Amino acid sequence: MVASRILGSNISGASGRSGRGGCHHRCLCHASPPGFCWWKRGIESNALGRSRGGVSTKVHALVDTQGRPLHIELTPGQQHESTVAESIITQYARGKKLIADTGYDSNAIRACVRERGMTAVIHPSASRKQRPRLNRKAYRIRYMVEVFFHNLKRFRGLATRFEKTARHYLSQLHVVCSLLWLPQQ
Repeated sequence: MVASRILGSNISGASGRSGRGGCHHRCLCHASPPGFCWWKRGIESNALGRSRGGVSTKVHALVDTQGRPLHIELTPGQQHESTVAESIITQYARGKKLIADTGYDSNAIRACVRERGMTAVIHPSASRKQRPRLNRKAYRIRYMVEVFFHNLKRFRGLATRFEKTARHYLSQLHVVCSLLWLPQQ
């Protein structure tokens, strides 16, 4: 003879009580976000930020001299370029020179580049009182970064950011960047 048992009596929360059965009040009562999510959702965690043009995302890229990407990072649109520049330079930058535009012109970034044993070729900002000398011959290569971003914009889904989450958008960027490393015919 088998002892009779109630189906599901060993499952937590199924104690046979009437009502919600021990569930949290946000789970069953009314429409609301899930009660058991431990990650923060929303505009900040998805690298979306408010700027003059509306909601946007900045793509920070480290590119070699042929315009091929070495590293990509996403930040919200209102975040300045220099906030992630030092971490990208210390972790991923290799070579003799680091070429960047005016947005990356700060003493901290120049010192970080010097510590890595590279020469900083950064166009000085107009607000500097003592402007460092710019190597114009080396700075001409910076157009390859613009060529890289132009190649990204050829893909419509990346140009308009169809993806809601930063993880999915970054994965699309990685797929396109791997295509850019393939030899062109």
